[in-house]
Amino acid sequence: MDFFKFLLSITLGFLLSGAWFGLYFIIGVMIQKFKIPWLSYLNKLLASLIPVFFIASTMGVYPIQIRGLQNIRVYVIAIVTIVITTAIITSKKEIKHKKSKNILIWGLDGLLMEIPQRLMMQSFVYGILKLLGVSSLDLYTIIATGLIWCMGIVMQTFLFKKLFDKDVVLDILSSLVFSLGIGYVYQQTGLIIISMIAHFCERILSCYIYNKHPSTILQG
Repeated sequence: MDFFKFLLSITLGFLLSGAWFGLYFIIGVMIQKFKIPWLSYLNKLLASLIPVFFIASTMGVYPIQIRGLQNIRVYVIAIVTIVITTAIITSKKEIKHKKSKNILIWGLDGLLMEIPQRLMMQSFVYGILKLLGVSSLDLYTIIATGLIWCMGIVMQTFLFKKLFDKDVVLDILSSLVFSLGIGYVYQQTGLIIISMIAHFCERILSCYIYNKHPSTILQG
């Protein structure tokens, strides 16, 4: 019975990710229309405001777990997750090579991505599964959240008619690994700031390796 509730949470979460992506697209169009380019850096955050407000006011965001902050395993898993995710990403055939200030911008983009991934989606999935009375609540929440974002990558690949090649598979794998590892960290602590720092570090570390990679594609 829990399995079907798990599938339902994935379905609802996927619909939420679609709504978020729609808001992201609409806000992007408005930013271009009103010629406010600097707002594009905050697009992921802006697109998350309405869903996060709705989730927080109905189900509440995932609570802070004080005991989790004292668990050294949390920090070890965060570091290991960053390293493994970076290793997967930098094994792609085509990677985005960023330099100078663009490295910081890329890192901040990852930092803000944790708002929709953790504060919005993981809180939503946790709330749904809790309402459904699912056992092993934390485990199902972490797995469901990871699968939802992987499904989002697949959806975007077909939506934008991209080639479903090895690089896309690596994107999916890196997203799953990062979401499972950092999802566990968030589930243990409830502190979005830790997840944000982890995503920022992963982006910066990837950029550093990009700079050493002989076959990168230069962008900015």
